[in-house]
Amino acid sequence: MVSSIKRLDADEEVPEEAFDVDIVDLDFHVNPREEELRPYIEDERALDRLSTEFGMWPIPDKWDAAYAIDEGNEGLFTQGRAEVAEDVRRACERFAINEPVVNAGINGLPQQHHPVLKNAVLRAGNSYMLDHFVDEGVLTALSIPKWDVDYALEELNRWGDEDGVVAAYSWYDPREPWGVEEFDPVFERLESLGLPLLLHGSLAFWPQHSYVGDEMLTWTEVLGFDWPIHGMVNTVNMIMRGVFDRYPDLNVVFQEAGHWWLPFVRYRMDEFYEMHPEDIQITPRKFEDGEHYLEKAPSEYLRENIYMCTQPFALPRRAGEARDMLNLSMAADTFVYSSDWPHQTLDPATWFFTSRAFRDDQELRDRILHQNARDILRI
Repeated sequence: MVSSIKRLDADEEVPEEAFDVDIVDLDFHVNPREEELRPYIEDERALDRLSTEFGMWPIPDKWDAAYAIDEGNEGLFTQGRAEVAEDVRRACERFAINEPVVNAGINGLPQQHHPVLKNAVLRAGNSYMLDHFVDEGVLTALSIPKWDVDYALEELNRWGDEDGVVAAYSWYDPREPWGVEEFDPVFERLESLGLPLLLHGSLAFWPQHSYVGDEMLTWTEVLGFDWPIHGMVNTVNMIMRGVFDRYPDLNVVFQEAGHWWLPFVRYRMDEFYEMHPEDIQITPRKFEDGEHYLEKAPSEYLRENIYMCTQPFALPRRAGEARDMLNLSMAADTFVYSSDWPHQTLDPATWFFTSRAFRDDQELRDRILHQNARDILRI
């Protein structure tokens, strides 16, 4: 597919040939300001509390980007700040992105204590996105709360059938992995709507900042390894508790969870399951369904139901090593491109046009850049 994006004459961020390839971006943040969200708060009681001097997010993070990035927290907006559809279109022109799948970027909500206020802000964010992005023709992932299943269903029922809504967006952490049975109504509704579940990392989850360890003090630890561990825990939990046997058409995409741990999980899960499969029958879903085992080898669910966003790609420099890692990770089936715009960690699609691993395998490049995403998004 030839891009309709205008080529830039100067200051190009990606190679020229990127503009001739269809690129779908599965993690593109917009950032409405608090004052823009307040008119969308529907309950006067919530609005009263959210309009105090404390604002919407009164609880500080344990860890702050200002300690690691010269720009301080403005590292979150290194590339700019998108508040309306035209902001997104201008940003995409620079990076050869044809179809950004935008989200409201309100990733501080999970760490907040008050569920009523969190729900009010989440709903306001979705309403804002419907008005300013969905109605303007920008593909959008709208948010559902992990902390309130009933409210998640209310939100899915409110906007799940909207054209232009292509996914549901929530968060992952180790506090209560997504394999827990209380989320079954959400999975059932997502299947019926044909929407994948996009799960994004968050710096903290109430009531504890990190179950991996509160002694993590650096950006490398918290963003580099805390989130991948959370992603791994959630992936294995969903597979081993039979989520995808009960909901075989459910697709789950992990954002900013890393991806090179897939070979480790792929082989270790299969080996441990083959040695000791008998406890599967007493996991709640299998027990209720009267089933003794998973319907497939655990690694097959990785290939068929789980997707990993590529940012940050961290591709090995040697082409042979890169090809080996991509093959072991089942990248043709599991990887989807993401930029993480507008953060300092932005990952343009440059790798896909400069690495021999992709120059020698354009089919793999195309699967990661657009085909896998288009297969699972409701477009």
